[in-house]
Amino acid sequence: MVGRLHVPGPIEWRGERRVVARRYQPRDVAECLAVFDSNVPRFFRPEERAELASFLRELPGPYFVLRMEDREIVACGGYAVREEAGAGDLCWGMVRRDLHGQGLGAALVRLRISALRADPRVARIELNTSHHTVEFYEQMGFSVVSVQRDGYAQGLDRCEMRLELTGAGS
Repeated sequence: MVGRLHVPGPIEWRGERRVVARRYQPRDVAECLAVFDSNVPRFFRPEERAELASFLRELPGPYFVLRMEDREIVACGGYAVREEAGAGDLCWGMVRRDLHGQGLGAALVRLRISALRADPRVARIELNTSHHTVEFYEQMGFSVVSVQRDGYAQGLDRCEMRLELTGAGS
């Protein structure tokens, strides 16, 4: 990562309680895994839990949590930069299932897009997701690049998406 990333405190969302964004800390692992568990099986396969746990032990880049004012983690997600490709990858973004549709996911995506826009090495942002969240990411400006039917599991398509930035470091 180039420079120092500013993580805003309170974020905008449609809920009643205040939510604060901050960097992930190793002590957050259990709560992040609980957010993951709340999204199985619709959005993730149970087998992916071990992959997330491994990812959290060896982060390839910044990872963030959104925490309610009462200190409970309700969302998490990060990114990695592939400098040789001029790309930033959104990684393991998720919101606790009972809080979907309230703006937390959009706030988390905006936080990561903002950080990647500020990185001069990044000309585009890429991600892979299931067909269940394609429309959400399209609303955030992403376009579908490819779809692999049953790419994650039977009935769970893998969709590659991309957001072209207007220029590196824009």
